[in-house]
Amino acid sequence: MKNKKIFIILPHLGGGGAEKSTLYLVNDWIKKNYVIYLILMNKKGEFLGKLDPKIKIIDLNCNRIYKTFFPCYKLIKLYNPDVILTLMWPLTSVIFFAWIFSFKRGKLFLADHNPFIKEWFKDFKINKMLFILSYNLTYLFASGIICVSKNIKNEINKILLFKKNNIYHIYNPVKYFNKNSYDIKYFKKKLFNQSKYCFLSVGRLKKSRDVITVLKAFKNFKHLNDSRLVILGDGPEKNNLMEYVKSNNIQNYVEFKGFVEETYKYYCAADLYIHSSLYDAMPLTLIEALVCNTKILSTDCKYGPREILKKDKLGIIIKTNDKNEMLKGFDEALNTKVDVIKREQVKNKFLIENISKQYLKVFFN
Repeated sequence: MKNKKIFIILPHLGGGGAEKSTLYLVNDWIKKNYVIYLILMNKKGEFLGKLDPKIKIIDLNCNRIYKTFFPCYKLIKLYNPDVILTLMWPLTSVIFFAWIFSFKRGKLFLADHNPFIKEWFKDFKINKMLFILSYNLTYLFASGIICVSKNIKNEINKILLFKKNNIYHIYNPVKYFNKNSYDIKYFKKKLFNQSKYCFLSVGRLKKSRDVITVLKAFKNFKHLNDSRLVILGDGPEKNNLMEYVKSNNIQNYVEFKGFVEETYKYYCAADLYIHSSLYDAMPLTLIEALVCNTKILSTDCKYGPREILKKDKLGIIIKTNDKNEMLKGFDEALNTKVDVIKREQVKNKFLIENISKQYLKVFFN
């Protein structure tokens, strides 16, 4: 039997959660002897260097999403893939039409990593009615829809005019982590300047991450002089955040590291991971913190945190965009003992091996 061909189509392989999840999956599938074509609007991104060299990368060199139609249509006809997986609306809708015009060669799966709430529509300047119309025109006829959280699946069922039986919920994957292989004392000294209270924030620095609220709360933390907040990630809000730190004279306690490829050593050295988003479909960073047995303080944003943390009480959940709640949450989370046994039971479902199998079962069942 010939090796199955899988197309994965997305804008780029930058430092976000969707891109990191894609990296984990394609590297696992190539080991299982699938033929992987990674098709990028632009061949760029921090994770490109981490791809298995056997993965075939195709650079569309497109700066506009609509311009991906013809090259993807031609590629589908030329290579005749068994499966096409595309991420991120509206790219998903454009690829749908390329698939239709190629006479539905292979199965098409559309994956969503975004929460369809009013804040998301506002931030990305998306017309909600246009979105719902395009969603129903395209998603209804795809081979399947993959959602990274149960609540995203519920939202899609509300958006679609007709019920679909092929909407699947599959979590974002994380790689296996053995905390015992890290010298915690060494990393606390090296990464957090040997501070007594080590705080960590990870993610793209944009308004929806609301890192400014973390800084406002941290500024008033009673043990500030014995604390250090390390922020991993880049983005459009970085300069504003750095200016806030400087103007409030807390630069001795806050460090911006930019994009960091290997984040696990930071999780294992941190006393507390802070997830501060206003909305987030399924934060990969939260799952990484959970896998590393790091204490977690998270905002109750739609949708992922409550779905992951609340049922098994794996972290402290607070209101979004509330510096006073955040400040109180610091103490509560730091004084909460991590239930390692419960985390071990939960975190296995997020490991790459298990998530990869779920995708392949959906693709080829």
